[in-house]
Amino acid sequence: MRQQESDKADIILHGGKVLTVSTNGSIEQAVAIKGESVQAVGTDQDVLALGGSSTKTIDLRGRTVIPGIIDIHAHMDREGLKRIFPSLGGATSIPEILGLIKQQVAQKRPGEWVTTMPVGDPPNYADMPASLQEGRFPNRWDLDKVSPNNPVYIRGTWTPWNVPPSVAIANSLALQLAGIDRNTQSPDSSVTIEHDDTGEPTGILVDIGRFPSVEFTLMKVVPRFTHQQRLAALKESMRLYNAVGTTGTYEGHGVAPEVLRVYKEVWDAKEMTVRAHLTLSPAWKSVAEADKEMERWAHSASGQGFGDDMLRISGYYIDYRGSRYTARARTAELPFTGWAGFAQSYNPPATFKRLVKLAAQHNLRVNTIVADCLEEVLDVFQDVHREIPIRGKRWMIGHVVETSPEQLKVIRELGLIVETIPLTHLWLRGRQYVGRAEAADTVVTHRDYLEQGVRFSLGTDNKPYSPFPTIWAAVARQERMTHEVLGPRQILTRMEALKAITMGGAYFSFEEERRGSLEAGKLADLAVLSDDYLTVPEDNISGLHSVLTMVGGQEVHSTGNI
Repeated sequence: MRQQESDKADIILHGGKVLTVSTNGSIEQAVAIKGESVQAVGTDQDVLALGGSSTKTIDLRGRTVIPGIIDIHAHMDREGLKRIFPSLGGATSIPEILGLIKQQVAQKRPGEWVTTMPVGDPPNYADMPASLQEGRFPNRWDLDKVSPNNPVYIRGTWTPWNVPPSVAIANSLALQLAGIDRNTQSPDSSVTIEHDDTGEPTGILVDIGRFPSVEFTLMKVVPRFTHQQRLAALKESMRLYNAVGTTGTYEGHGVAPEVLRVYKEVWDAKEMTVRAHLTLSPAWKSVAEADKEMERWAHSASGQGFGDDMLRISGYYIDYRGSRYTARARTAELPFTGWAGFAQSYNPPATFKRLVKLAAQHNLRVNTIVADCLEEVLDVFQDVHREIPIRGKRWMIGHVVETSPEQLKVIRELGLIVETIPLTHLWLRGRQYVGRAEAADTVVTHRDYLEQGVRFSLGTDNKPYSPFPTIWAAVARQERMTHEVLGPRQILTRMEALKAITMGGAYFSFEEERRGSLEAGKLADLAVLSDDYLTVPEDNISGLHSVLTMVGGQEVHSTGNI
């Protein structure tokens, strides 16, 4: 009798719609959990029969259950950091912005910094300053009116949240502390110190770089994230990600040592609630240094990596090309990485090829972003593959935008995995494809991936961190201003999009046999949704969230509504 009781489920969720995302795509009513794994999925009758006297039963009351989301371009550490600084969201005029600044000044002692998030509404801070009533940004003298005795710095956007430029604003005291006056020269042509008609700096600093450098050069004086802030922020980030059903991440853009240290501390304390697979962000300054660093990491970061179910490290992110100035400016301030969380490199084609070959020699998986350089990167990977086979190593190409059938054939033959950011490239930045049906059909070509057997998954890029706007973008493919559907042939069904961001994400981490679907023997990572994913109106997909999230059968989030 004891043996039989010990075989009973620990938890049973029943009376719902369980989207298993299994090979046959079955939709069940109930799921049983034993320990950290799924014991069974099936009908209410069959699964409830697995219950015993100590089994906890949860009546789903018709709610939808999905496997936990695996965000393969998460930048999870950033979300909590955003909560450190006051938001200017909702302000539609300069007086409203100044009112928010004034509130912050009132909480500070004279001389203390007031630092805020950018002008505009998160997560993208789009359409600024055109959306302000005045059609311009506030300047130093506007800020001086509410803060004559405190340095004020309105951060520019982290450019990938939107598109360049990134516009930061400093008041007079902040400029003085930074040593910026009418004679200060810009550190690079990508950075503009705006001046008025008399030659005085207005406090407006414009950065058109792919990754902003102002806080690494002109405004180094601005307070930086501390280790304790990053530590608290990562814990908060995990809480937020759990609340939208995310149970796993893959950080393919690389994680710098200051962020890796934070992850390790949270893991040491057994406080991880999101399974994180991290890729290393290099800080080497030469190919010779790279060779030594790769050799040091090869014993643990090679192949599928080193770690456990909650934290794993593997491979490197390696930049192709990039900006020499940006790399130099940001590298000079390491270990500080700002919003990035990763180091920035400049690798011209010949250097990139040497680095990639070294990685292959050390069996270190390569991750790189190819938004504007796919053909060149594929050429390099093919050359390396002829000497050191990489098929089966699951090298990752990220921010994949336009592809041709010939490129997809190469991607499949090399066994590369594709990361797409549909919300960015279709909704936020898709205007260039409006009215160009043939071009739009080559962008984020999910249907072509499926038909040609190319492995892929979806990432949020933390803008926003909820996976559901990203899923919506893959299903709707609408451009944000015109609402035109871009490349309708490439639309994914809801189930295909869900499979891409669950099973697809598991494949990125070599864990498709462990998680990504709700099947017996797999880890019990799941989310109970706020509405029916399959039937909610399409425009409402973006607003879905989790009312109950479990990681390994442990509750990590609950709204109390179930």
